Amino acid sequence: FAIADRAHAVVALLGDRHQLPAVGRGGVLDLAARWVRPEAHHELESVHRFSDPAYAELSLLMRTGERAGEVFDALLERGEVVVHASEVERTAALAAIGAARADDGDQLVITDTRDQVGALNAAIRDRRHSVGEQSGELTTRRGERIGLGDRVATRRNDRDLAVANRDTWTVAAIGDDGSLLVTGRAGRRTLPAAYVHDHVELAFTTTAYGAQGETVDSAHLALGEATGAASAYVGMTRGRHR
Repeated sequence: FAIADRAHAVVALLGDRHQLPAVGRGGVLDLAARWVRPEAHHELESVHRFSDPAYAELSLLMRTGERAGEVFDALLERGEVVVHASEVERTAALAAIGAARADDGDQLVITDTRDQVGALNAAIRDRRHSVGEQSGELTTRRGERIGLGDRVATRRNDRDLAVANRDTWTVAAIGDDGSLLVTGRAGRRTLPAAYVHDHVELAFTTTAYGAQGETVDSAHLALGEATGAASAYVGMTRGRHR
């Protein structure tokens, strides 16, 4: 803020205080809302993400936690909640969804923990490549197999490569040396073998923290006993249409 004052710049803090807090120290927006001058504090009132106005209204109730039972019943009636008999069946259902829609890249499968993410990523990839799509692959330090057409994420900022943590890409080519040519919203990147080995992972699935800030056509949340209110709110508000 001192630098902004010297440059005569205005700093605007944007965010949703009902979403997940920072992994480290958080609460900045709460402090700002508490201490800023009233004329400098604005609350957004309209919801623009969703194609269905009725779902937009439900998202506001999810945000505040008001009338939770009514919201759950409404989601159940709309077919937005599916109860599976076991975690094995839920994993199989999500793997089928992820494999069927993985090529367009405009969907998210979201779950609570990194272990669940790893298991679902492997299940989705195995289902995709069981139909003979694969013509070459490499194995990362984490033991994940990556092949052509797979959705991957870069997990370390690198200015020289022009990639950032959690950027998502589709594998377009695999070099003989273990490098990758990937494509994404930011264009095309060539990732050297050493970076791929240490800092690239499958990204068919993500945690709620990884999904926060994303907007896709459809999102699917694995809701379980460990899912907190903020995680559920984030997971249930990523998809434009479903």
